[in-house]
Amino acid sequence: MDVLIDRVAGLDVHRDTVVAAVRVGGRGGGRRGEVRTFATTGAGLTRLAGWLSEQRVSLVGMESTGVICSFQDRI
Repeated sequence: MDVLIDRVAGLDVHRDTVVAAVRVGGRGGGRRGEVRTFATTGAGLTRLAGWLSEQRVSLVGMESTGVICSFQDRI
C-alpha cells in the first residue's frame, strides 16, 4: 500500500534566505504548488512558519549545502 501525504513542503536553506515550495492536493486528484522566499532573520523565519501553518503542511523536507548557522538564536 502506498502512503500519500497530501500537504508537503521542501525547504532549500541558504545563508540569507530559505526558499520554500509547497505542494497540496487539488480537486480531481490534481496538485497545486507555490514557491516563496523568506529571509533567515527571526521575522522571516516566523513568516515562513506562519505560511507553512496556513497551508496546513504536515511534512517538510530540508536541503542545505555548506555551513549553515543555527536558526535557534534567530527566533
